[in-house]
Amino acid sequence: MELSPPPLRVLLALGLVSACVLALQVVFTRLLSAVLAYHFSFLAISLALLGTGTGALLVYMRPGWFEGASLERVLARWTAAYALLLFVLPLVVVHLDFDDSDGLTVKFAANVAAACVLAAVPSLAAGVVVALAMRGYSNVIGRVYAFDLVGAALGALAVVPLLRWPAPDLIVVLGAVAALAAVMFAGPAAKERVAGIGVIGVGVVLLFVAAASSVLHLPGLQGRDSIQVTDRWGPLARVQAWSFPGAPTPHTPSGAVFYDRVYAPVYGSVDGQLPSWEGMLTGPQSIAFVLRRDANALVIGGGGGRDIYTALSSGARHVDVIELNGIIRDAVDKDLAQRSGRPYSRTRVSTSIGDGRSVLAARDTKYDVIHIGFTDTLSANAAAGFALSENNLYTTEAFQEYFDHLTDGGVLSVSRLDKLVGDEAMRATILTLGALQKRGIADPERNIVVVRGRDFFGGTFETILARLKPFTREDVTRIGALADDRGLGITFAAGGPYQDAWKDLAAAKNWQEFCHSYRLDVCPPTDDKPFFFNMRRLSEVGSARPAGYAYSVDPTDLLMLTLGVLAVLSVIGFLLPLPFGPGAGGRPSLTSLVYFVAIGLGYLVLEIVLVQRFVLFLGYPTYALSVVLFSLLLFTGLGSYLSSRFSRSRALLTGALVAAVALIAVSAFGLQWLLRSLIDLPFAARVIVSIAIIAPFGVLLGVPMPVGLQRLQQLHPHGVPWAWGVNGIASVLASVLGVAVAIFYGFAVASLVAAACYAFALGHALIGRWPAAAPPP
Repeated sequence: MELSPPPLRVLLALGLVSACVLALQVVFTRLLSAVLAYHFSFLAISLALLGTGTGALLVYMRPGWFEGASLERVLARWTAAYALLLFVLPLVVVHLDFDDSDGLTVKFAANVAAACVLAAVPSLAAGVVVALAMRGYSNVIGRVYAFDLVGAALGALAVVPLLRWPAPDLIVVLGAVAALAAVMFAGPAAKERVAGIGVIGVGVVLLFVAAASSVLHLPGLQGRDSIQVTDRWGPLARVQAWSFPGAPTPHTPSGAVFYDRVYAPVYGSVDGQLPSWEGMLTGPQSIAFVLRRDANALVIGGGGGRDIYTALSSGARHVDVIELNGIIRDAVDKDLAQRSGRPYSRTRVSTSIGDGRSVLAARDTKYDVIHIGFTDTLSANAAAGFALSENNLYTTEAFQEYFDHLTDGGVLSVSRLDKLVGDEAMRATILTLGALQKRGIADPERNIVVVRGRDFFGGTFETILARLKPFTREDVTRIGALADDRGLGITFAAGGPYQDAWKDLAAAKNWQEFCHSYRLDVCPPTDDKPFFFNMRRLSEVGSARPAGYAYSVDPTDLLMLTLGVLAVLSVIGFLLPLPFGPGAGGRPSLTSLVYFVAIGLGYLVLEIVLVQRFVLFLGYPTYALSVVLFSLLLFTGLGSYLSSRFSRSRALLTGALVAAVALIAVSAFGLQWLLRSLIDLPFAARVIVSIAIIAPFGVLLGVPMPVGLQRLQQLHPHGVPWAWGVNGIASVLASVLGVAVAIFYGFAVASLVAAACYAFALGHALIGRWPAAAPPP
């Protein structure tokens, strides 16, 4: 074991490896979300992260495998191996078949398992590198851990803009960066340095070959006989535009846009005429514009332009559009311009790019109609990878924002499919009723009318029309005539008529009684539990899934299965090293290892909560991902570095943990309120506020790991890799546990779970064994 201080180039190389590890997590999620439903990519990346902790355990169990050469040369070799494995990863994954149209078949499961293994193996090599560095330089563990975290922070900052590259190519670029780290590790060791340079050359050649061939091309979801016009990658989704053959007709799309697994038909003008509701089958959506003639309208989520054309062709005076993904606008208005008629750029249309709710909150504009049509986030984009399928557009607080921006008599129009992942149309109905009642409306049933329609694919959907003053019987009669002409009639209105499950809603004492007794959890989501698409109750997980849903595997069931699998693997990883390593005298106690499990769980659960909290505040999921991860990791690294400058380690640790527990507990209930009160600030100011809020979390949470490892190294010198490994495995478990807790109990409870983990660590610090030389607190 080498305990000499590491040269600066070694610390910088370690930072580069950590940057690649963090970036790979994001990029691999981006890659799999382009071919898989979001919940499967979440499973794959969780298992991939398990590799990092496994690599550290391997260092503990088989220390002889990493000896026989200087530490720097060993680090260079394993980093070069990590780089080569990153080259192999996309070469294989792009050729796997992820067709899940037949459900969870053996073939599909085998391909997902292959993707998991392929992602885990490079992570294992990276885990070996970091564990060797931690073990070899444990006398300056605070400095080493600081460089590890700062490198990861820079990786989080740099990867987001780079997501505009195709994900397979970007993984190869990460491999080349890792090879550069191998060269830096090698230093004067000529053999390892030449090998690292050679690996960089392999990566460059592979990128040139990819540019001239399809070796790294990921197949898309093209339609039959369609012509691909563009294939764009971005931080939120991979967007493909397809042109359909033949001249456009009034009743058929002229093209299509795929954004990951979500599809939007693109309609164009015919003989100079705008597409109409009749041709686009958007009759129910058009009714709001009939009720509010010459409307100043807002469309949140333009999709392929269909809702824009519905508003314009129905007589809207002006249409403001808020589109989350700018690549969709470019695909429709630029790549498909000749067939789409450029809906986002037409006269009387203004388009903004950003989160619909955040952009709206910063405006004082009042609208006659606010329309949200089928807008969702059913893809594992960079941010959703940490929070599964949260959607801030469909919460009670969001609907309050919409009502605040309506003119007197203005109409909120929300369209959802009857069945996709769950009963979305019913949940949107209950959400609207709940939001109206929260505004003090005693009988909210009088303020909504639900209209049924049939979409392009033949499925049924509902459009919920709501306003702050009740609909009269004359209004309902008028809407009924329009609904019969333009759709499939009224589904729900005060005094009838009613259809299907909406009959039961009308017969219930109130909407609260109905939603609690309904077969799915269709009660209103809130900002604390913004999981609109997750409707399975905890008591019903694993029960038979009703037929008729678009996804054959329920995401909540798979989430809980993932949690169970990772819990078992975590226990195995925790206990597997017991027969290995030194004898009982040199082996760390299980209670001391549980300390590292606790801080690993607490850190990742808190990270998940913070990313979700800041999505709305910063107005864009990728901004939240980049700012939160960068700030948290950077200041955690600063806390780690500062911890090495204190001699009273026990006092420092207990003080930091007391402050951390208190801060996390306060944030569970106060952070959301604070961010909501500051949301009107300019964007630059919001970024500064975000960093200022996150900084104390990071500094405090940077103390427990280096102080704990230094204490362990003094008591059990051989146990550092084991502790690092179980901390990493616990972090993987936390990535699923945090989401599961948030879905069923809310982010405030998830924050308290993180606080409880650090409270456990505090208890261990107070009563656990310390080296004899350590001064009392």
